Amino acid sequence: MVVATTLSSSERTRLESALAAVCKQAGVDSTGAELVRYTMNAVYRIHGAGVVVRMASGPNAMTLVSRVAQVAAAFADFDLPTTRLAPNMRQPIHADGWSATIWVLLPQSPGDRFEPVDLAAPLRAIHGVVGKLPFELPAWDPIGKVRGHLAEVEALDGTERDHVHDWADSQIGTPLKKIVDRLRQECDKLAGALSTVEWTLPPSVIHGDAHTGNLLRARDGQIVLCDLDSVGNGPPEWDLTPAAHGALRFGDDPARQAALARAYGLDVTTCPAWDVLRQGRELQLVTSVIANLPGRPDVADTLAHRLRSMLANDRSAVWHRYT
Repeated sequence: MVVATTLSSSERTRLESALAAVCKQAGVDSTGAELVRYTMNAVYRIHGAGVVVRMASGPNAMTLVSRVAQVAAAFADFDLPTTRLAPNMRQPIHADGWSATIWVLLPQSPGDRFEPVDLAAPLRAIHGVVGKLPFELPAWDPIGKVRGHLAEVEALDGTERDHVHDWADSQIGTPLKKIVDRLRQECDKLAGALSTVEWTLPPSVIHGDAHTGNLLRARDGQIVLCDLDSVGNGPPEWDLTPAAHGALRFGDDPARQAALARAYGLDVTTCPAWDVLRQGRELQLVTSVIANLPGRPDVADTLAHRLRSMLANDRSAVWHRYT
């Protein structure tokens, strides 16, 4: 099940105002813009201009988006199977408190669907870039990212703070502070496990968020990866984790993950690090949007279900994906 995202009128107006500011500064006609996705980033497709606009806000948005643009340009120079920034748009746009990158639109066939096995070739290409980039990438730090999300939710104030506290009380049945404390404890446990974990593969450049929702088909038929926000240096096993975790939490057919394992050459579920990777993925999926719930009722409902099951140590609960 894929959960459709519903926005309140005020949140939709806020995003549309940000899009207008970004497009004005970029010299892009935003007529007919269509909101494709809004989880961590707001992603708009503009058919008339032939572009996709990805916008982010928050205290770290400017730094993150600038790095994404740098990575995208370097990956294009290496001709990796990843999406391309729009011509003359290799630099990010900063406007109205938002930071954005603008990408070449790749129209997708309505019936086109991707399987985990389709990740194998793009991932092997990205993992082979070791030592070739002309700049330093951040080190893989799943715990730091989770702690950052928890700090963001604690920094909320005013109506946003009240909204998230009320959500925790009414939909999870647990005070927000208790939820955050529990998640911090899980971070501490994971940090201890990571300090002694045995890796199977040598570290490399990794995509960092490799799942089928981040695959697109290019005009020449090649399958490419989008969403380069999490690119860094780390264990390649992490890029194989979402598909394996999907079989556990999202009810995906295990045969799909097995096909990826054969095509890539490694079954991550047989690796010594598998349980640690699984825990890291779970923590990521229950914290990524926790500080950005107001105006997004479907996202809030889906996250509440995930947290209720995690807090109850219920590994049998089936989760649902955001759009």
